[in-house]
Amino acid sequence: MLESVGRVRWRWPAVAAIGVLLLGCTTSPPTGPVEPTPQPPAPPAPGLIAFVSNRDGSDALFVMNTDGGDVRRLTQDLPPVSHPSWSADGQRIAFNAGSPTTSDIYLVNHDGSDLTRVTRNAHANFYPTWSPDGSRLAFSSNRDGDWDIYVMNADGSRVRQLVDSAGLDDKPQWSPDGSRIGFATTRHGSPELLAVDPDTGAESTLLPQAVDGLNPAWSSDGSRLAFNVVTSTGFDIEVIASSGDDRRSVLATDASEERPRWSPDGTRLTYYSDARGSWDVYTLLIATGDIRLLTDSPGFDGQPAWQPTPR
Repeated sequence: MLESVGRVRWRWPAVAAIGVLLLGCTTSPPTGPVEPTPQPPAPPAPGLIAFVSNRDGSDALFVMNTDGGDVRRLTQDLPPVSHPSWSADGQRIAFNAGSPTTSDIYLVNHDGSDLTRVTRNAHANFYPTWSPDGSRLAFSSNRDGDWDIYVMNADGSRVRQLVDSAGLDDKPQWSPDGSRIGFATTRHGSPELLAVDPDTGAESTLLPQAVDGLNPAWSSDGSRLAFNVVTSTGFDIEVIASSGDDRRSVLATDASEERPRWSPDGTRLTYYSDARGSWDVYTLLIATGDIRLLTDSPGFDGQPAWQPTPR
């Protein structure tokens, strides 16, 4: 499973300030530049962002408001937690807990209630992702000796292998229409994005053209895909239309920006980065490039997932 370990500072753009000093009294209106009236920041998007943090010790599951406020811990007394994923109705979170060699998948309600363990396996089970109807989970597991993609009912029953290759197959993401599961593979060397039919196991390219990358994430309407590309310092974020058109970089810095996930309205991405020397959670407003820091703890805050609009 590819993860970045670098620590690089972000290069923030400088902003100049304009000051105006008026001396004496005059009956004429002032001339020259006038300082613009400050505009209030855009209100935070509704909903929650789930994320992983070790601020209290071991990696645990937390949720917060989309502006970084009202942080709440959801899990207690579990092995280290990672890779949260929301159900499409915004009510439940799937995640894995354990070690890199032995890890199981759990479910919990967004308020921390009804914690349920859904796999009991001597190997590692990672990266759960929900089917749109909430009935199934896809995940990556090394139970057959290497990392492949599996699917099961949301209660842990009827586990079935979908992908079996000699490379690393992981980071699955279920498409909003339920027809495909996108995933990353290294079977040909560098990470590339493929798709698999959740019912037949038939594989295809994720997009009309081959795309190198990992951590695929569909927008809620399925029209766009965000993903990571590998750089010399970690990962950058790119976005492409599901038709294969309009591929563009939306975040490229000297730091590493990982695991992009869409806001429900498709205007923002949340991700985590080591831009300040430690891992924190951010949001990016795609249209303007506006970046907001959501967490600020000395340890690890990462792997965010944006809650779909609850229903």
